[in-house]
Amino acid sequence: MKRARIYDVREGDIDYHKQLSPDKAFLFRSEESLPDSMEGDIVFIVDQTEKQAFYTIATDILCKSTHKADKQGVTFKYNNKTYSSTSGTRFRKYDILQTVEISAGWVWCHSLPDNPVVDLWNEQGDNPDRLKNVNELQKLFTTGPAFEQLDRYNIQVDIVDIPVNQSNIKMTMVTSSTHMKKKETISYEHPYRKLLMAIRTKPFVLLSGVSGTGKSWLARKIAYMTCADEALRKGEQPGNFEIVRVRPDWHDPDELLGYQTIIQGGRVRYHCTDVLRFIVKAWQYPHVPFILCLDEMNLAQIEHYFSDFLSVLETVRSDNGRIIYDAFISHSRVKQYSREDETFWMQLGLEGNDPLMQHFLMHGISIPVNLVVIGTVNIDATTRTLSARLLDRTMIIEMKRRDLWHDLTAAQEKWEYPETYEIAAWLRQPPLDRHVAYSRYPDIGMTIMQRLEKLLHVLDNSPFELSERFVHSTLVYCFLHNELAIKEQQKDDWLNSCLDEIICMKILVRISGDSNSCRPVLEKLMGETAYYPVSRRKVTHMLALLENNGYTSYW
Repeated sequence: MKRARIYDVREGDIDYHKQLSPDKAFLFRSEESLPDSMEGDIVFIVDQTEKQAFYTIATDILCKSTHKADKQGVTFKYNNKTYSSTSGTRFRKYDILQTVEISAGWVWCHSLPDNPVVDLWNEQGDNPDRLKNVNELQKLFTTGPAFEQLDRYNIQVDIVDIPVNQSNIKMTMVTSSTHMKKKETISYEHPYRKLLMAIRTKPFVLLSGVSGTGKSWLARKIAYMTCADEALRKGEQPGNFEIVRVRPDWHDPDELLGYQTIIQGGRVRYHCTDVLRFIVKAWQYPHVPFILCLDEMNLAQIEHYFSDFLSVLETVRSDNGRIIYDAFISHSRVKQYSREDETFWMQLGLEGNDPLMQHFLMHGISIPVNLVVIGTVNIDATTRTLSARLLDRTMIIEMKRRDLWHDLTAAQEKWEYPETYEIAAWLRQPPLDRHVAYSRYPDIGMTIMQRLEKLLHVLDNSPFELSERFVHSTLVYCFLHNELAIKEQQKDDWLNSCLDEIICMKILVRISGDSNSCRPVLEKLMGETAYYPVSRRKVTHMLALLENNGYTSYW
């Protein structure tokens, strides 16, 4: 288990504020103030003056400082923004995973040392005040990933000295904790590994297959697994889940994100939708993945009603270490609606939430980074085909009908919440940077690129050429599996399995048409899929369809 520390912000610590990002998504600390820090270290930062506490994790990003022109302190740059400090040579970036407000009256119940940095957990030896510190921090972090992480430190069995009748008797202490409960973490054997990895790669996933294969059921299951805030677990379904059933008569984006009308007096009124309210709700729980399920997306022409949403998804970018999207309702429109429509904030469910209202007034309403869109598409004669533009911007997972004997003998599925929420914390980790991953594992990266070049060459000068998005998605998907392979000490064939899945999800789904357009590509792919058995079987099936019908497709 990684080392954990407490950083108690003391009065007069001006460096702390100068090294906190404007959006409080991350902060920097000098290697001198947090000595011997390593990537992966957990640091709980408590600022009683500002009444805030942060749950952070150390990254591998180090910035070298330079002296100011007046020699009064140092500065360093990160993502074109300048940070300053009174002293220090190297500054490490700490990502903020959870932020809480410190309630009035909260103080440390026991004195911390003069040093503001205190070890909470260290494998080299136990801190005798660990249990006290964990208890105090859990009064601040009452839910979410920080609470779960603190519980892990709480359960560790340690030898501590307890004075009994003036004698020191060594006793083993065990505390009741959720650590004793069964943990559900991502692994190669996890039944939903492929979907979870696809979500981490791109937060827009399509589940395809014939009707009755459990597509919307799986989306709901993921919501149960990731509903990490108790406040969201009080209704008939997880509060982080919304299912919207697409109608055949949907023809424009208004069906998803709402629309404005002119009312009496020339004033503007905005009509909100369930999707918009769910997006706003997700903003209020940034530590919880929110699962939006668009059911039977291809009952209507997807490009007609989903084009604006798809375009906004493409605006994702990093800004000072924070992932952001363009606003789909601009800040000027938000100001107009809130001024002219007295029901606007009430429709969004934001009455009384002044901080979020102010955020939308300043920046507009955009997609929150914890939103996951899972669409389901039924493949039959009554539904519409999927365009290349859509396929290029999503991860597609084909779902098969389960064995009939399984349906008869398997236990009935229960909708229940897990005991711990490691999957939620894993999904909310910062996006994997393919360039950083490539620099860490150049041999794996080179192997992936060499195999990708062969696949891309097959599609050159065909109607099914792939874009840079494909390369990016493949690298991220493979590097995520590489991290898992290292953790589980997997054999070398993990990469073949991973690329086998990518070929199905991103390449074969694009191929459809007659013999002239498809046969040359499929025959070349037949020669390139010797190490990818699932893809090879699918290519064989598609060639057979072409032979029998003169037309083929993935489904």
